[in-house]
Amino acid sequence: MGMGHYERLLIQALIGSGAARDGWRFDIRFAGRAPVGGQIATLLEPGLAGAAFEGYSPDRLARLPWIAARAAITLPHVRSQPDLYHLLSLAYPAPIGRPVLYTIHDLPPARFPDEGRLPRWAAQAAQAAGAILTPSQFAKRELMELLGLREERVHVIPNGYERDAFHPDVAPADARMLAAQGIPGPYLFYCGGSSRRKNVRALLDAWGLIARRYPDLTLVLAGPAAPLEALARERGAPRVVVAGYLERDTLPRLLKAATALVYPSIYEGFGLPPLEAMATGVPVIAVRAGAVPEVTGDCAVLAPDGGADSLAQAIQSLLDDSALADALRRCGPERAQRFSWTEYARRALSLYEEAAA
Repeated sequence: MGMGHYERLLIQALIGSGAARDGWRFDIRFAGRAPVGGQIATLLEPGLAGAAFEGYSPDRLARLPWIAARAAITLPHVRSQPDLYHLLSLAYPAPIGRPVLYTIHDLPPARFPDEGRLPRWAAQAAQAAGAILTPSQFAKRELMELLGLREERVHVIPNGYERDAFHPDVAPADARMLAAQGIPGPYLFYCGGSSRRKNVRALLDAWGLIARRYPDLTLVLAGPAAPLEALARERGAPRVVVAGYLERDTLPRLLKAATALVYPSIYEGFGLPPLEAMATGVPVIAVRAGAVPEVTGDCAVLAPDGGADSLAQAIQSLLDDSALADALRRCGPERAQRFSWTEYARRALSLYEEAAA
């Protein structure tokens, strides 16, 4: 796996959970692309046995037959196998000889052609695991349907969020920070990718339908700059600012200063941006699709579908109702408290104990 944001948070939660006191040691292996050195440094604390980069190519592994793919993963560990493997991506096959757990968030490649392809052995890998961890009931249903997994082997453990970074007392971005991003005044905020399931085209079309009603408002898109800029040009939406990728210390402040987060995705196994917005006390507008409704509960305005008209109506309903916006600002932080990396680690370690017994 690459050293993604989720992986970093999960590893930190597991290592910091007291697992070391219970005898657990974690040997972290990175594959596909090397993590930034500083990211490993943040994990070097009691409980981390080591960190190494093994250099597997997910694309090459995906094309191998099942037996050959498993052998490629297993051979480096023959002399010193761990008590169990916890794989954080279905891009890597389950090694042979020890219990295996997978974390699988969702399966976009099975639903959207622009999301790549699942490995040819994806179902075999998941079925070979002793347990699957997934963050939502929606994701569990996807895994059961698409990978042929039995219900009792798929365990729903919701993700957490960075509580020290996203909370109601975050200082909103000031005029200087907004000016540096090219944001002229009040704005709606989107944070995410540009693939089809993220539904940014519909968001831009929805904004085009209502922008004239709110002449002082801007739509800000945070994420991959080039594809988001291309989509904005393609749709011809007015007053769109593409902020690109944001540093983690900048994101909470820009989020806090926003009028609302608009999250139009139609397929998510969890939905971290809405959770971070709720935790910060920012109203959320999203779509009743995927796992996002499980995250937001009643603390968001949910469009009935991902179409432009539905999104436009949802955005208007919030912008035109200050009482609703205030209620969501109060509701969000309380709802967010249900999601905790500490609880995730506790439940994951319980599954470790069961698998290694």
